Amino acid sequence: MDLGSLLVILALSLMAAAFIAQPLMGRRGLGVMKEERHLSELLAERDRVLTTLQDLDMDFAMGKVLQEDYQTQRGMLVRYGAEILREMDELRGTVGEVIPETDLEVEIESAVARLRRGEDHASGETCSSCGREVIAGDRFCVHCGASLLEEGT
Repeated sequence: MDLGSLLVILALSLMAAAFIAQPLMGRRGLGVMKEERHLSELLAERDRVLTTLQDLDMDFAMGKVLQEDYQTQRGMLVRYGAEILREMDELRGTVGEVIPETDLEVEIESAVARLRRGEDHASGETCSSCGREVIAGDRFCVHCGASLLEEGT
């Protein structure tokens, strides 16, 4: 081999080594916060507990584990899993957080409250089929099922 080919091989080797070593020299992993790392560890531990629970249930169903051992081990795993979930909620800041109601839920609850107070029966309308009182805005009679809509509507 001549000197030129040796220099080319040496240059390619240095470039390959620099390319391989680049991720090792970078500091991208330091940007992860301690809480994020701990949350990631908790997620992995939660997955491990769920897998262990599934394996334990399968072993019990196949008769490999005694009833007493199954109940003890399952209870311990469930308690440990609950602790992990509680800690994850604390890290995420969702402990005791009130879930907002949707507009539909609010509308349904207010309609039920009006019905209980008897406010919607003040319309004085009656069903043309059975003659019983109907609620304003209904399309069908709740007693006989007849349509309350006029033919033109």
